[in-house]
Amino acid sequence: MNESELTPIIATALRTMGYSEIDLGPRPLREFLIDSASKRGKSLADSDVDDAIDLMLSDDVNAAARRLFTQYLHQWDYGEAGWCGETGRNSETRRQLIYDLLQLPTAQRARVDELIPARTLSKEPTVIALSHDDWYTPARRAESSFYWDSYSQYLRDRAEWPEDSIDDLNRASDGVVRELSEPSREAAYQTKGMVVGYVQSGKTANFIGVIAKAADAGYRLIVVLGGTLDLLRNQTQRRIDKQLIGKELILADTAADEPHDYIDDQEWEEFISYGAIPSELGSFDWHRLTGAKGDYQSLRRGLLALEFERARPDRRLNSMENLRQVRARMVVIKKNSRILTKFIKDLRGLTHTPLASIPALIIDDESDQASLNTLTPDRQARGERTATNAAIVELLRILPRSQYVGYTATPVANVFVNPDDAVDLFPKDFIISLQKPSRYMGVSDFFDLADGSSNERTYVRGIWGDDTDDSNLPRAFDLFILSGAIKLYRQSVTTIRFRHHTMLIHRSHKISEHEADVRVVETVFRDAKYGSPQALGRLQALYEEEFTSALIDYEEGVPRPPTFPELLPFVERCLSVLGDSPVAIVNGDRRYASLAPDFESGPIWKVLVGGTKLSRGYTVEGLTISYYRRRARNADTLMQMGRWFGYRYGYRDLVRLFIGRAEPDGRTTFDLLEAFKSICLDEEDFRDRLGRYSRESDPRITPRDVPPLVPAHLLAPTSRNKMYNAVLKSQNFGGEWVERTLAPTDEKSANSNNSAAKLMLSGTGLLTETYFSVQRDGETREMVAHWALLDKQNVLTFLESYRWSKPGVLGPVLEFARGAMGDPCIDDWLFVAPQLQDWDEFWLGTKKAEFSVAHRARVQVEPYRFKTYSEPRHRKILEYIVGIHEGDSPSESVVALKKPRRAVLLFYPVRDMTRNENIVSMGFALLFPSNLISRRLLFVVHDPSKEDAIVVDK
Repeated sequence: MNESELTPIIATALRTMGYSEIDLGPRPLREFLIDSASKRGKSLADSDVDDAIDLMLSDDVNAAARRLFTQYLHQWDYGEAGWCGETGRNSETRRQLIYDLLQLPTAQRARVDELIPARTLSKEPTVIALSHDDWYTPARRAESSFYWDSYSQYLRDRAEWPEDSIDDLNRASDGVVRELSEPSREAAYQTKGMVVGYVQSGKTANFIGVIAKAADAGYRLIVVLGGTLDLLRNQTQRRIDKQLIGKELILADTAADEPHDYIDDQEWEEFISYGAIPSELGSFDWHRLTGAKGDYQSLRRGLLALEFERARPDRRLNSMENLRQVRARMVVIKKNSRILTKFIKDLRGLTHTPLASIPALIIDDESDQASLNTLTPDRQARGERTATNAAIVELLRILPRSQYVGYTATPVANVFVNPDDAVDLFPKDFIISLQKPSRYMGVSDFFDLADGSSNERTYVRGIWGDDTDDSNLPRAFDLFILSGAIKLYRQSVTTIRFRHHTMLIHRSHKISEHEADVRVVETVFRDAKYGSPQALGRLQALYEEEFTSALIDYEEGVPRPPTFPELLPFVERCLSVLGDSPVAIVNGDRRYASLAPDFESGPIWKVLVGGTKLSRGYTVEGLTISYYRRRARNADTLMQMGRWFGYRYGYRDLVRLFIGRAEPDGRTTFDLLEAFKSICLDEEDFRDRLGRYSRESDPRITPRDVPPLVPAHLLAPTSRNKMYNAVLKSQNFGGEWVERTLAPTDEKSANSNNSAAKLMLSGTGLLTETYFSVQRDGETREMVAHWALLDKQNVLTFLESYRWSKPGVLGPVLEFARGAMGDPCIDDWLFVAPQLQDWDEFWLGTKKAEFSVAHRARVQVEPYRFKTYSEPRHRKILEYIVGIHEGDSPSESVVALKKPRRAVLLFYPVRDMTRNENIVSMGFALLFPSNLISRRLLFVVHDPSKEDAIVVDK
């Protein structure tokens, strides 16, 4: 039989086996293929069965049979059912069980391992939540999964998502729905939660998945708060209509004498289609209360559209007998108080539907923007609210069964919502931190976070001087042309398609400056003279420098760029596609609203100039070259402006970030790259803490315990008359590195720390200068350092007297060292002060020891902490000394100092030369030995009488 005959047989066989969400799963593959063919009136010979299995294990990742097998295999890898036994999700033991149940021979098992390996390295989303009934079980999911199955199939077939990405989305959306309240429960319970994603990482895909699963489970009013701009709301509405609501229901919502919303949409044929009205297929229908280009309008006489019908009037609306048949309502509404108030008024006007009976899901996209109450604490203390925040709070109040889920890539604002707002929007029930998706370019892809990495050298280009300097905007524009040409070349030789190709120029948030920016870009484009021999010579030299580098890590299945002569025809095609006017403005000015590129309606090959709109919610598709010079000192603002983060399949090697390294800032300059790196590292550290403590803490932490876990420099101050009730009293730091860099900037505090350090060293006598070395990971780490052994009380006194730029920085560390968690296993401290080889300044620690002063830079956003004190090579030697990491060929000095129950204080006198500081700061890091304490965290509360309160009065 040929492929077209075998593929339907394969599909039937796998479908008969079923997914793991019910108690079905892998069965003998050959038997099921033969039985499947028989049911279709065909007979399979052994050779036909072999051919069918070969199709399932094709080298072509896009072959229909292989995609089907991959789909089921990942479902079985991840699922929960009786056949799974005790095997863990995505484990090798689960995979071997699947092979046994399929009765695959050894050669085929090896082939599957090669093509579709078990996703053993995939991570579950981090969940920090209150305990509640686990209602969203595999059996419950299996009862109704019409919209989720359709959505995931759409992503698979139409959007061409790889199977591992669908698998990730399935798990992540499961995790969110699981934390909601069961929609048919008798007692109403309102949950409030937060989902933390990454900038441009597919948060919309996640919440559409959540909507599909929540609706399948019984939620019948879905409200999506879709940004603050019409463009963003319309973008979200279209995405939901296209991928979830579908053609049949859009047409059913359209009056007979009117055109439907997407009559002129170039992608109407790409909208999901069910083949019939879903209620005719055994599911339920949607009714849209908002349209493609129209926000919510008062229903007035049309209020019946909001009245929920009941098949069983004698039962509650939210009984499953009614929920299975009632239509779901979809509202995609802008975060605008006036429009929200219209919706609230209509809800209050319902006469046949008790609001307390409606299972509602409220999705708040970009929930750290506009949703929070940003009035000053004194006005909040008087009960005042921003209008949009007040409307959202009121919507939650009148819908007792509503579930509020805020989505954000910058979580700090939500976690630390002002205490006066804590009862209303604090994510009291759950915080879910999504894992970085596969194929996503994020922080670790752009910045050098590990020893020896070259990401910045590959992807980042510094901007110094005027935009028109050859190495700045002209070079960025040349790279935009070249990268577009490479995309066109790749389209000509593969099945990869690049619908969009964009460059972002973000210099200012001021609308008044964007027209001037456009003129500069147009001048650069004109002066480039791309048709001239000089331009071609320039492009060839740049091409060979940028895109043939050995540093570039090319993606599997993506062809490397060709020789420049082979690329030349595609350069010409790229210039032709861009045309004579390649620039578009994207901002909040009404004059440009209609000109903003609509990535959903057609291909966009443009240079985008803009400001705030580019940094909030607006997804810049196909972004390849970014040119960024906008100063911002707010961490959330900076993080959201990182639009260069995102999915870049097929062209990640072409992505470049041009970023200001010395932007004028009063009398000094501002390094945007270092500011970004610092903030991104803070975000990564926060996510890492959430993940570590949600798994290891005893007892399990809850959302109210999260604020004390965040680094002190990120913790927003509470209002003067309030405080968070939860306090992290102590933490088990055994085997951990502690480095706090909030050194003060004032001379008085610095001098106090100077004296405290000298006092700590005063009884040591002569400090020995010694050579240390150890081999680790095949590389020799070495240093010359002063060292001494210190009494543990002596060190504790120094730590207690140290002055920081913010109070309480070392609180949990001090409590741990004092024994609050149990025996910290510290008998003495090894004091180590590395000495620089080439140094021209010293700090006199004792009369007998001079310490070289290291030059370290401070972060250029408040509170101006140092980026780091320690060096990786120093840390690796000391980790060997305290026994938390192994090494080879240690020097005699290292062997002599290695001892159980010994902690380390790594000491660096430092000066910040970038700020021209006159003070020498006492920088240090602490390394604790391992211990036998089982508990990870110790929380207490300010007010024991209100133990469950999030905030309390001082």
